[in-house]
Amino acid sequence: MSVGYFDAYFKLVLASREPVVEKAKEFIETNFFKGEACYYGEQTHRNFMTAFNKLKRSTKK
Repeated sequence: MSVGYFDAYFKLVLASREPVVEKAKEFIETNFFKGEACYYGEQTHRNFMTAFNKLKRSTKK
């Protein structure tokens, strides 16, 4: 999955379930990755973390 995919996923979770970035991250890790960081491979997890860090930086501004 790409960084763009996770950008959209985070926005969806933030809008519909968890309004706090860290809580959205936890939700995705539990439900999408099934509690295993590399469930879909290392590159997918790296892209997830890139999207998370990008979102986290943008909410601090």
